[in-house]
Amino acid sequence: MKLITKVICLIVILMSPVIALYAYSNAQSTRLVEEQLTIANRQRLAIFMHQIEAAMEQVSQYSNLISQEPDFAQFAGNVIPANGYDYAMLSDALQRKLSLFSTSTAWMNRINVYFPGSGHAVSSYSLLPYNIDYLLEQATTRWTYRTIRVDGAEKRAFTRFFIEPASAASDIRKADVVVEIDLMADNIERLLDSFKTKGNNDPFLYKGAGELVLNGSADEPTIRRLIEQEGSQIADSAGGYRSVSLDGRRYLVYGLVSPKIGWTLVDYVPLETILAPVTSSRNLFYVTACLLVLMGAGAAYLIYSQVQRPIRQLGEGTVRLERGDLAARLPSGTNRDFAGLFRQFNRMAEQQQHLIEKVYREQLRAKEAVMKQLQSQINPHFLYNSFAYIVSMAQMNRLEPVVSMAYSLSDYYRYSTRNERLDTTVKEEVAFVRSYMDIMNMQLRKIGYTIDMAPELESLVIPRLLLQPIVENAIIHGLEPKKGGGSIAITGRAADGTVCFTVEDDGVGLADEALERLNLSLKETEPPGDDCGLWNVHQRLEHRFGLDAGLLLTRSESGGVKVTLSWPDVSYL
Repeated sequence: MKLITKVICLIVILMSPVIALYAYSNAQSTRLVEEQLTIANRQRLAIFMHQIEAAMEQVSQYSNLISQEPDFAQFAGNVIPANGYDYAMLSDALQRKLSLFSTSTAWMNRINVYFPGSGHAVSSYSLLPYNIDYLLEQATTRWTYRTIRVDGAEKRAFTRFFIEPASAASDIRKADVVVEIDLMADNIERLLDSFKTKGNNDPFLYKGAGELVLNGSADEPTIRRLIEQEGSQIADSAGGYRSVSLDGRRYLVYGLVSPKIGWTLVDYVPLETILAPVTSSRNLFYVTACLLVLMGAGAAYLIYSQVQRPIRQLGEGTVRLERGDLAARLPSGTNRDFAGLFRQFNRMAEQQQHLIEKVYREQLRAKEAVMKQLQSQINPHFLYNSFAYIVSMAQMNRLEPVVSMAYSLSDYYRYSTRNERLDTTVKEEVAFVRSYMDIMNMQLRKIGYTIDMAPELESLVIPRLLLQPIVENAIIHGLEPKKGGGSIAITGRAADGTVCFTVEDDGVGLADEALERLNLSLKETEPPGDDCGLWNVHQRLEHRFGLDAGLLLTRSESGGVKVTLSWPDVSYL
């Protein structure tokens, strides 16, 4: 393990208990703040809900007062003045009394009174026509939240119907008096505004299915996303609180359900705002801890850069020399304490490089001599056969083939004996093979061939006379003994870091045992007899590209022999 890693680990080990202890203390502080906030909000919710229930209960008492008032009892008993003037005066008196009832509290409300027996109705706001269909559809003894029209304007209100006698609730036509009390939602909104303090909380009433009463400055988009996310679970927080994540922020949500009206009073506060002092203290501690860790890491880096890294550079330089990198040198001017040691190492490396390069150059000369000797062994093999062809044509007085063969042999020999250049390109080698195949076809007149080389291989540098010996071997041992014509297919590809050439014939072929013996003979240190063309090419490939290169003989699908030449693609690596 590196020194800097050890020092950083030590700092982390020392700081971990301190950070853990502070984290525990911070968590306890946060929990305490949440508990105290919960207690305070629970009390405030209970007081506020009590105010709403008390106001609704107070308004509900108007129904008893109205049913006992003599003028209303006269209408309820269907004792209506026959004189139009007296009827108008009585109706006006009833409306003034309803207006007095509706304005007796600070809460805005509307009172409508219906007399099913006489078919009359009166309202605290304006003239009200009697509508039995409306009563049958809307009359309910529970508080409902709906939209009403007051003086031509639409308002949201809590509505409840009081039916006298109570037994007439099943058939409202039998009722003496039906009192409709509308408690305007504006009253609840003002009460919610008074409940909202310093802008940190945002109370609202919620029942579900779109029934929602907000305060005057409510964040309605946030409230609706909260309801959409939590749904009915908001009511489940009654008597306690829920921690809710919304848009990446945490909120504490408090809820209290009223059994009298069936609504839930909900208040939510952003936790970040409440815990801002605690969070600020926590962040300050963490910043200080990070600075201490960074200072420790800086000190460890100084030790690493001034001591451990020079030692490591010296070790790496030694390893590079051991692996054969004779150009390995150390920067002697980077560290004064190790400068002398680095200079001694560089002088030693220079001396070793000089000696090893001298030996290496001698080995290269010896290897080049071996390559030239192996390459020269290939040429006589083909030359003997060609001379035999010329002699045969001359004996038959066929001068034109003799002249053509002489010129072709001249081109062939000029290419094959160019020992000053041991290398050639794939394009030149393929052109040479084409000439050779044309010459052989002049002799045998039964050989066809195809050459398919990848375009990117044309400029690849390879040893000279690499493909011709393989083609020659295929003709002599595969196609010549075959009755009738034959063909040779030559292909070249490069893939996955390997160059691969194949020479495949459809000749007489070899048995599996013979193929195995040939593959084994290629690895011998001495050529296997006079027929050394394949062995020669294999040895040259190993000399040039290493032990991963060479030949492999297999059975062709057409019945002949398939020779595969492969070696690592140095340009790919």
